[in-house]
Amino acid sequence: MEAMLKLKIPASTANLGVGFDSIGMALNKYLHMNVKAIQGDNWEFNYFNEELESLPKDKSNYIYQVAQKVAYKYNVELPALSIDMRSDIPLARGLGSSASALVGALYIANYFGNIQLSQYELLQLATEFEGHPDNVAPTIYGGLISGYYNPDTKVTDVARIDVPNVDIILTIPPYELKTEDSRQALPNTFSHSNAVRNSAISNTMICALIQHKYELAGKMMEQDGFHEPYRQHLIPEFATIRQISKAHNAYATVISGAGPTVLTMSPREHSGEIVRTLKKDMSHCISELVTINEVGVIEEVVYQWACFDVKYR
Repeated sequence: MEAMLKLKIPASTANLGVGFDSIGMALNKYLHMNVKAIQGDNWEFNYFNEELESLPKDKSNYIYQVAQKVAYKYNVELPALSIDMRSDIPLARGLGSSASALVGALYIANYFGNIQLSQYELLQLATEFEGHPDNVAPTIYGGLISGYYNPDTKVTDVARIDVPNVDIILTIPPYELKTEDSRQALPNTFSHSNAVRNSAISNTMICALIQHKYELAGKMMEQDGFHEPYRQHLIPEFATIRQISKAHNAYATVISGAGPTVLTMSPREHSGEIVRTLKKDMSHCISELVTINEVGVIEEVVYQWACFDVKYR
């Protein structure tokens, strides 16, 4: 009887404008992984969509490296594994593709190393690797999450915010923007007065979301001073996307993560006309409606017999 681990890992959008490195939301676009133990010493990576073919298939693979680091940390050995991967999440577009891969590696190490990590412990590990919780926390838990990673104590604390009653539109340009390149555009320091200003905007945005005051939340989202003013020039389409969305009554248009994807938060009665206009006027980009994921990672173990499969969730 052979066990296969099936993982369905959501994408995520980070920051929502003012929540730099702290706020994130899971989205219903997925990294799918089927994993099973195999004979021999070498891992196998099998990719089932073209974009993933650029990823390595040897020990330099990020998933392999993370899984082995977790195994070493908990003093276990992992068998050689065959990993089939298919992804709806475009690489290097600001939709948490690396965070989804990281979380997948943690689940793989946990299952095949029989480590028995709790969801809380998986979050702590993920944030220790990533350095901030904005993508990994919603990827693991689902929904809209605000969190803080303390680099001194290495503890991450998170709080869930009610999922907003809005529609989300993604506009994905045809080019990549690496997170490290996007981070190089940011200033190293902020004045005290600017830090106070941006903290006040962020606090107001969170309170507005909690109270379902989406017009106020959107107003605050578009006043970020931590990262968006320094990154917008890297995304030539940004100003036009915001202009189109505003003309059709969107609440807010912001950069998703490090970009170049642009996220628009819209009243549900206007989202259709917004996405259709973006598809027409920004035809070189992919514009689509997406829904908010509320459940996080779906993990399923399938035991394969000669004639049938038995599934355990």
